[in-house]
Amino acid sequence: MNEAETRTTLIDNELLQSGWNIKDITKVIQEYEIKIDDNLPKFFDRTKRFVDYVLLNKTGKIIAIIEAKRESKAVGSAKTQAEYYARRIKNTQGFAPFIYITNGLEVEFWDSENYPIRKVLSYHSLDDLETYRKRNDNSIKLSSELLNKDIAGRYYQVNAITKSLEILSDKHRSILWVMATGTGKTRTIISLTDILLRQGFIKRVLFLCDRRELARQAMDNFKEHLPNQSRERIETGSFLKDKRLYVSTYQTMMSLLKKTDISQGFFDLIIADESHRSIYNYYGQLFLKFDAIKLGLTATPVDFIDRDTFEFFSADKGNPTFAYTYEEALKDEFLSPYDVVDVKTNFLSDGIRFELLPKEEQERLLVDGYSGEEIDFEGSSVEKMVKNDDTNRLILTTLIEDGYKNPLTNLPAKTIIFAINKPHAYRLAKLFDELYPHYNSQVAKVIVSDLNNTDELMKQFRDEKSEFSIAISVGMLDTGIDVPSIMNLVFAKPIYSKAKFWQMIGRGTRLYDGDFLKEKFVIFDFWSNFEYFNETPSGVIPPEQKSLYRQIFEQNIELLKSLNEDDAKEIKKEIKKHIEQIPKNDYYIKQHAQELHPFITDFENNLANLSTISKLFDRITVQNYSELRFRLQTKKLQTYKVIQDDEKLQKSIEKVVSDVFRLQRTISVVKNQEKLLGESEDGLFWLELDFLELNAVTNVLAPLMIYKSKTPDTKVYHFDLKDAIKSKTDISINHPSVDIKAYDEHILQVIQRLTNESPTLQQLFVGGELQDKDIETLKNELLKENIEVEKLSEMFECKSKTIVDIFKAIIKRKEYKLPYLLDTFLSKHTLSSNQIDFIKAIKHYVEEKHDIQRTDLVKNPFTKFHKMGIQGMFKGSLMNELVEIIDDKEA
Repeated sequence: MNEAETRTTLIDNELLQSGWNIKDITKVIQEYEIKIDDNLPKFFDRTKRFVDYVLLNKTGKIIAIIEAKRESKAVGSAKTQAEYYARRIKNTQGFAPFIYITNGLEVEFWDSENYPIRKVLSYHSLDDLETYRKRNDNSIKLSSELLNKDIAGRYYQVNAITKSLEILSDKHRSILWVMATGTGKTRTIISLTDILLRQGFIKRVLFLCDRRELARQAMDNFKEHLPNQSRERIETGSFLKDKRLYVSTYQTMMSLLKKTDISQGFFDLIIADESHRSIYNYYGQLFLKFDAIKLGLTATPVDFIDRDTFEFFSADKGNPTFAYTYEEALKDEFLSPYDVVDVKTNFLSDGIRFELLPKEEQERLLVDGYSGEEIDFEGSSVEKMVKNDDTNRLILTTLIEDGYKNPLTNLPAKTIIFAINKPHAYRLAKLFDELYPHYNSQVAKVIVSDLNNTDELMKQFRDEKSEFSIAISVGMLDTGIDVPSIMNLVFAKPIYSKAKFWQMIGRGTRLYDGDFLKEKFVIFDFWSNFEYFNETPSGVIPPEQKSLYRQIFEQNIELLKSLNEDDAKEIKKEIKKHIEQIPKNDYYIKQHAQELHPFITDFENNLANLSTISKLFDRITVQNYSELRFRLQTKKLQTYKVIQDDEKLQKSIEKVVSDVFRLQRTISVVKNQEKLLGESEDGLFWLELDFLELNAVTNVLAPLMIYKSKTPDTKVYHFDLKDAIKSKTDISINHPSVDIKAYDEHILQVIQRLTNESPTLQQLFVGGELQDKDIETLKNELLKENIEVEKLSEMFECKSKTIVDIFKAIIKRKEYKLPYLLDTFLSKHTLSSNQIDFIKAIKHYVEEKHDIQRTDLVKNPFTKFHKMGIQGMFKGSLMNELVEIIDDKEA
């Protein structure tokens, strides 16, 4: 498209959706002429003096300009031209308009005097732009002096807020906090929000979490600490737009956006509670929709490298804006320590096997109609393939006998039991009441998401006076629940996610000194979770979830590689049909419009690149799950047939035939295909179909799959076999809540660079003293790299907290001092190229090993230079001087 076509086809429609009527010249003027002057940018075309669009405010001033380029042209090419236009307009009206640069598919927004250019989804409303302009006119200063320490006054909370204000003052728009559960993330974020609202830096805030209960808690916290700020909890398909604080769940907001049009600048700050991979996979388009500062809160990043969390929040070098770990909070006595007891029962450890059971149990099973061969279950199958009541009794009696009790009531202290699934949770509650009938069903209760009285149960569980002290839960209490008096956690399920694992531990870490003093809490681990994470610190990363449309698309790509031209036509036709189904107004799709467009306009010439748009098919709404599942299975069948993978082909045919068998013949539309159904129940039928015939049969049968009967019930094994405790072991904890290895390595790299290159530090090497300006320079160097003096002191085990003393201690270490001494050696002597390479090898060795001894110089890798190492490379006084440097008695 040329510029005119780009405008008419793409830009005009987008402007209209954003509230700009292009036919109303009091709001939008097209081809607006700019009076040019002699200060033209280089290569500026004097004939290009017309701005494609100007957007007007209510007083007729130009509040924004839009520079449109051809659809195929990168938006960056118009930057210089647009900036010149904005400068000329400012000379006329007194303020610079905002700038949009677009090719119709991508839009970039530029507040040219205040922020770097950034990609946005669409155009802001007039209200959005007026808000931005007012903020710019006020020249807002952000300072930690504005902090209300009554809200968040602990030193680390002040540090988090201070760093975030610095980040925002430096024009960044993404912040990530890593703070251990129980250290006051919400209060800290409220304190930061308080500053930003009072200063007029933001106008509206959206706090997002993944549970209704967490939204309620957040709302209560905002109400308590910011009582004068208007607020609303968004729970339905509409909300009032005159508030400052909004709290909602991700799910509610996603639903709301499908029904309600909200401008992309409505929220200035979006806070994501418990930010991790699954949030972005499912709800990431919330952040794409709104042009807002984003702040992520998490207690549980799995590591500091190559994680979605850090990439999403633009965390440079894998470092969060601020981190405060459980270990630090424990050291500061802000969180509670805990003990872990690994409990193994015979069945959970060794499984349920017929030959291992007592004779009387074997006879009972045989009388009940079971065969010895079928009673063969791994321990991991308990509560999945097989249920056993006595195993659950042992879980409950261990808690009651060994767990903490409330010293005032002698009831069990507040406890959460994490169950495998809902039937397991209800079975545990039933068994508890049978074991302890004198508690009158008041002590142990199930809390799961589908109960009508969940809020009331949560209120009871929080109440210290309530007898309800054991909450049995599936998922609901894994995160966010704030009951400081919890003293027992029971892991009655396996956990594979490191993030989930730490969230669950966090339910007990809060301090409590109410009716009694909580000194620590205990975790009873029946599934060896702590052993697992000791051995596998990162846990299991769940595989990427792919929609059925995406899986079908990827199967079609595989088929295209092998099919003849006639059969390939059918596949291409299907792919093009599915591309048409991709929702073009979806926020994620808009962001990737540039990638998708070539397949819409020139499909045949872009076939080789089809795989690049695979993820876009996840955005198609699946309305006919059973039909698509069947189509996917027949696609796989076709693929295995083409590539001649007989083993997978056989399994695929079995699955297809199984689906056909499950069609309910009593339904008329199914009965109408009785002849075809009879044929398709034979696996040989599917094997003999050619490609086009298989497509035709699939097109008939796939729509019928909504009439499949449910999967035949598998045999349920539910026993009450005598189990016993095999062992109880205290577990040592050797997996930190946050793996900061990469961050520490980054610090070491920075210190190595500074000691090698910094003129300031060179003065310390020669015994000089640093002046105030030198110390300030050093502090700025560390600040640029997000390194705190306290962290340096801790890493290098320096008692002093002053920056000069810390660096004096650092440069005494051989790994930092030696490079300087070797560089001095090189500058003093004229050496051969081989000798210079030998010196470089010493420096590299020290960087890798952090130390070196003279004996190392006659071993590999130094013997690569000469079979005698240093003795063959240097002679006499030169070798002696070098050896003295290596020995470095002061290091």
